[in-house]
Amino acid sequence: MKRTMLIVVLSLLFTSVGYAQSNVGFKAAATDSTNVSVFGGGRIGDPVPGKTIPSASDFGFAVDIDGGPFVCSTAGPESGGFAGFRVMTVEGVVAPGSLQVHGRDITFSGKVTVVLIPGLGGAPYSVLDNLDFTVTSRAGGEGQGQIILHIPAFTGPLGGDTGGTLAKGKIKIRNPE
Repeated sequence: MKRTMLIVVLSLLFTSVGYAQSNVGFKAAATDSTNVSVFGGGRIGDPVPGKTIPSASDFGFAVDIDGGPFVCSTAGPESGGFAGFRVMTVEGVVAPGSLQVHGRDITFSGKVTVVLIPGLGGAPYSVLDNLDFTVTSRAGGEGQGQIILHIPAFTGPLGGDTGGTLAKGKIKIRNPE
């Protein structure tokens, strides 16, 4: 299971990086640039004090002015689960024009589908589709980068937004000039 999840996460990360690198003629809504994309992937570690609840998970995104993909997941016994679920995935599309970059701070939003599975092996599951989401992140590597996932439908019931400081991976801003 652990090896399978690693392969899935790496595939998503490489797909995201490829997406960001393949868009040459893009423009972005940003205060300090008119030609920017952002991409990131990795593992969320410690919560951001006062801003997120503990939520170790993997994530990946690649976003420019035209939008892009976003994914976040926790799976299997190795992850320890999340809020009583052994498997949780959040997959979505970033809305075109929603990307904002201010220095190292990044924001984007769109719609996601959330899949929740309380146990493994034939357990019932829930699929919630077309939910609003916003990501606020800070570019950087391990211990420096941050990601905060805000899904209004879940923030209250979970007791806060999910996300944290990067334990592994990197969030980058690409500004070709």
